[in-house]
Amino acid sequence: MSRRRLSLVRSEVAGLPPMTPADAARAQGAGAFVLDVRDPVAFAVGHLPGSVNIAADDVARFAALRDALLPPGVEVVLAGPADAAARAAGSLTGHAPLVGHLVDPGAGSISRRGPVEGSERAGVRQIVDVRTGGADVDGAVRIPVEDVLGRLAELRPDVRTAVLDADGYVSSAVASLLRACGFGEVVELVDGAVPAAARPRLRLLASA
Repeated sequence: MSRRRLSLVRSEVAGLPPMTPADAARAQGAGAFVLDVRDPVAFAVGHLPGSVNIAADDVARFAALRDALLPPGVEVVLAGPADAAARAAGSLTGHAPLVGHLVDPGAGSISRRGPVEGSERAGVRQIVDVRTGGADVDGAVRIPVEDVLGRLAELRPDVRTAVLDADGYVSSAVASLLRACGFGEVVELVDGAVPAAARPRLRLLASA
């Protein structure tokens, strides 16, 4: 049976077949990206394991992260509410073939994030600094987001890794990409105070 088997969940994004989490996971297994287009706070609280988070609330920022982190031509399943998925679909025209829409990504995995000097830094063996400015952090390697794909081979996937960012948008995208590429445990460090609403709920699970 085709991996694009449809579910009975209705998609409101024109032209995209609806998918369940199981449908999306099958598409992942065949090489598709599950692109979660919700904001990083919603993504952190719960998402489909292995999905990549590029928020679609800002068209210019979405386009920049799309060009940096999404290889052209890779099939994409959009995950998230219909309005955000529709915005993302328009931005992906000509960049990536869209194979479905997952309205509710579920909460099979969460993202761990916290302030730079917080508990999330404990045990971190490598820090990837994706900020465009700011003071250097001891032990961190600064990799502009547009260079991440080309420099993955410089990083160790078998040690606890932290992605350092100024506001949590780019770190969510890069950290989720690293997890999707097989990095074992990836956390986010946000340069500055993290509002309570931006933290995952108290039940902290290992990142997927």
